[in-house]
Formats: sequence, C-alpha cells, structure tokens
Amino acid sequence: MKIRPIRTLLTVLALLILLTVTAFAQQNGYKGYPRGSALITVQELKQLLDTKTPGLVILAAESNVEYRLGHIPGSFQVDRPAIEAPPETQNGVSGNLADAASFTKLAQSLGINRDSKVVIYDTKYDATRLWWAFTYYGKGDVRVLDGGIKAWKGASYPVDLLAPAAPLRSGDFIARVLSPALRVDTADIIAAQKSNSSQIWDNRDIKEFTGEELKKGAYRAGRIPGSSHSDWIIFKKKDNQGEWLSASEVQPLLKKMGYDKSKEQYFYCQSGVRSTQAIFTLYLAGWPLEKLHNYDSSWIGWSKDKNLPIVSGNPAGTNLALTGK
Repeated sequence: MKIRPIRTLLTVLALLILLTVTAFAQQNGYKGYPRGSALITVQELKQLLDTKTPGLVILAAESNVEYRLGHIPGSFQVDRPAIEAPPETQNGVSGNLADAASFTKLAQSLGINRDSKVVIYDTKYDATRLWWAFTYYGKGDVRVLDGGIKAWKGASYPVDLLAPAAPLRSGDFIARVLSPALRVDTADIIAAQKSNSSQIWDNRDIKEFTGEELKKGAYRAGRIPGSSHSDWIIFKKKDNQGEWLSASEVQPLLKKMGYDKSKEQYFYCQSGVRSTQAIFTLYLAGWPLEKLHNYDSSWIGWSKDKNLPIVSGNPAGTNLALTGK
C-alpha cells in the first residue's frame, strides 16, 4: 500500500527534473550558451540549403587561396579588404572598418536585405570580424558557422570551386550604426586605462604581447600599458580553429583569467580581427553587448603614434598555460 505513493513521488520528481533540464537547455541554447543561436551547425546549414530557404545568404570570410580550395555552394567571398576603410581616411592606419555607405554598397551587392538570413564561415578567425561589422551596422539574424569550412568538409558535404553568379537583384539593407559601443578608438582606450571599471585585453599571440615578435603592419613591438593577455585561440578547439568550445569549457577559462562581467571590456589585437573572437565568445555567453568594445585601430594604430607609451616583457602573474601555447 505504501509503494504507490513512493512511485508517484518518484514520477513527480522525474518530471520536475525533466522540466528543469528542458528549461535550462532552452535558456542556454547550443553548446550551453545563452546566445547559442548566434552559432549554426553544418547540419543546420545543409538543411537550409537543401530546402532552398528564402533569404539565405552565405558569406565566406576567407582569402582567395582558402576560397578557391573549395567553398560552400552558393557562398560569396568577403575577404578583409572588402570591408576595410582606405588608410588615408583613418590617419594612415590600415585595417579599420569601412564607413556605413561603403558597407551598405557591399551588402547590397551581395543581395543582402534587411530580413536576410546571413551565415558567415571561415577557416580560422575572420568570420567574427564580419559578424561584428554587421552587428555594429544594425543587421540582425547573422550567424557564424561553428567549425567553419573544416567542419563542412569533414561532414563530406559538397563544395564548389567556382564563385556563384552575382545576385540578380541588389539587396535593400542599409548600414546604420546601431551598436556604437562595439567600435572604439584610441581616446577610449586611454580613458579605459584610467578607469577602475574597465579591463583591456590583448588578443594577440604571446610573443606579440611580450614584444618578442613584431608582425608586418605594426610600427613598434610591445603592448598597451595596463592590458592583460587573452590569446584569441583559447576559446576554440585545438583540432579545428573554426570551432568553439562549449560554455562549460569557456567559463572556467574566463574565471582563471580574471574576466569581470561587471566591468567594461576592451579588446585589441593587430588590426581588430582576432579581438572579435573574444567579443563573440562573451556575446555567446550572455555578456551585455554594450560593454564589449573592439579597438578597431588596435596595435597598428597604437604603435603608429610615437607619443603613446608601450611596454614589453612578460608581466608578473601571466598564466602561460592560458596563452594558447
């Protein structure tokens, strides 16, 4: 007579656990991220292609060589120069984001409308730069392919060698700066250095951070005073630099490095590309978008101005186990 109530209680408990797990999954999404929908799997993209989903635009954020080695069918190449402003309009600094008019022209030439579903992929780290640019200029429904072209080919999905024909009609998307805090300049970094409510992160390789290596384009070796090292690669899979770690793997890394969600987060690298890896990861993790700032001129811009101080060497307390080495 006492067994039935126990079974009923166990059934109720099992149901509660199921509901809790389901709610947690719905809340956190793909790979446990609160904004996991900003990523898309190769299986999901293949289904969108097979069903000829209206409004789908696929962009390959790749170099000419990468693109010609085989790209996702129907994808348009958008390499870095396509979204860069002329250096003469940026105090001689190369690599800065193109203005709204130029970005509008590019997006429309790719057939992108206000309601287009845009999927971006890469081989290494350029997809998030393009995602950042679209987000800065107000385009919603932009997703990054988790695993990039390597995951697509690994699934034995077809690739094309020739570029698709240009869209028959121009798109109607118009770039407008709707998330201004996403893009900052030198004056903002100087202000952040003086603020106790800000953190500045260097997303370059460790040798660039310490000043042992000077990459082409930069003017001096070293780093911005007050910045901490956070290698772009630590949030990605070791065997595929286009694939993200899960939220449960990223959270301990953020804690160990001292990321503080209550503070403004400033990021830089050589030219504002690798830095968008960290921004995208924190966005996935649910951090406020308005607190994530990409120093667009990055080290090229900072090192060009000889009036700005730099430091080098390995600072005390740097955890080399978290540098991606």
